[in-house]
Amino acid sequence: MQRFIIKTIGLGLNLWSLVAPKQAAAKAVQVFSQPPKPHVREKERQFLETARQLRRTVADQAIVEYHWGAAEAPLIVLSYGWGYNSGRWRYFVPALLEAGYRVLAYDPPGHGMAPKGVLNIPANAAILRVLLEEYGPAEAVVGHSFGGSSLVYALHQLPRALHPKRMAVMASFSYAPRVFLEYRKTLGLWSPLYWSMVRGFEQRVGKTLDHYDFAIMTSAFSHVQGLLVHDPADAVTPYAEAQRYHDFWPDSHLHSPKEGGHHLGTADVTDAVLQFILNGKIPVLAVRQERPVYAEHELVRHFAGL
Repeated sequence: MQRFIIKTIGLGLNLWSLVAPKQAAAKAVQVFSQPPKPHVREKERQFLETARQLRRTVADQAIVEYHWGAAEAPLIVLSYGWGYNSGRWRYFVPALLEAGYRVLAYDPPGHGMAPKGVLNIPANAAILRVLLEEYGPAEAVVGHSFGGSSLVYALHQLPRALHPKRMAVMASFSYAPRVFLEYRKTLGLWSPLYWSMVRGFEQRVGKTLDHYDFAIMTSAFSHVQGLLVHDPADAVTPYAEAQRYHDFWPDSHLHSPKEGGHHLGTADVTDAVLQFILNGKIPVLAVRQERPVYAEHELVRHFAGL
């Protein structure tokens, strides 16, 4: 049923584009940037009530911040994926607090307890930049899916002094054009409408889509200890995305648990990420990148679509 509804939306946009192409393209961008209706479960709500909550506008967007721990303690920042809420971190926060850290998580527009709104990577990264500037530098950061890509882009735009010592990126995509192409495939958008939508998005954010190559951005993160965590059977974000990050990120480690799917919510995966963040411990079977690809190599740029 859900697939039928999605295809119906795509068909409607296609037909609309025949008579009002600009309006249809604008609507396609809006649909792309519209988070699903939030669903905060009771156990997540109870966990979030243990935090000091702050509702405010950050980077022109209404968000909810969640703070745990003493103000003078070293900081850990957590950024979750599309359609989640900060209750996603309920198995991370207690261990981080016990180890003496303070923790910051947040709900961006349209997510969790935050007001309705649209969201994209540049907007989410802008929120993270402000949070890291105001509360950082962070000792470590953890990002899952959409939140991991957003963290990479945020750090790319921040000075090195605000970069963390360690960073865990879980099930995140590495190249924005692939996400747009997946969206096109899912809705069945016709080519003229799709490209009009892409150009509209580019005009809105002031960058070409190819600019958002997050894997290449990590080529400048040699000073950040990186752990990439991705289930090879992930049905949402292809495993190739983690491999691509690993290709460019110097000295990064790729951990490929055969469990957890896209959510990566198993006890073993959670413990592996926590051990890395707290102690710098690398999972036994993780692979280290000793010969990263040079980001400016002509062939690299060609195959990346640049």
